[in-house]
Amino acid sequence: MQQLKTKSNLFNKVLVQQQNRTYVSGNVISSNYLFGDQFGRTHSSKDIFDNKKVVVFGINGNNPTDDFHQIPSFVKNVDKFYKKGIDNVICLQSADAAILRAKSMSLDPLRTIGFLQDKDCKFAIDNALTEDEYLKGLGTSTPVHEFKRFALIIDNGRIVFESVEKDPSEYEHTNAAAVLKQL
Repeated sequence: MQQLKTKSNLFNKVLVQQQNRTYVSGNVISSNYLFGDQFGRTHSSKDIFDNKKVVVFGINGNNPTDDFHQIPSFVKNVDKFYKKGIDNVICLQSADAAILRAKSMSLDPLRTIGFLQDKDCKFAIDNALTEDEYLKGLGTSTPVHEFKRFALIIDNGRIVFESVEKDPSEYEHTNAAAVLKQL
């Protein structure tokens, strides 16, 4: 296992590289991240994570696994999270406010979990929770940052648990049941 120190004014972190995966558990989240909600409002990472215990699960957004398995698993189990002391359960993705609102209305009509946007994928990139996708045929060789499917438990701004799926169609390690086992 090799430790990689990074210089980031957004994040105080030591990344641990182990078999092609960078782990971020133990990292402290800075207050410089901004997230958008389904109503177009902006929230800072300080407002979301300071003095709170939060579950964040990330979806890439355009995969049926998210709509039929991942999001419903958290919606069905949200009361279990709150009983275990979780303050907020948040679905994080890079989609715009209209998409967040549509997902919230269709998949969580009682609005039991939060849907937030990491617009420029800054949070996900700094935490090694994206992979670069090259979209052929669009006339560009610039990669598009695509979210990996992930789950985090963040306690008072510190990541205390992380799980990331290797395959975009899998959700066994990042669904609600897997995260509940860590609480």
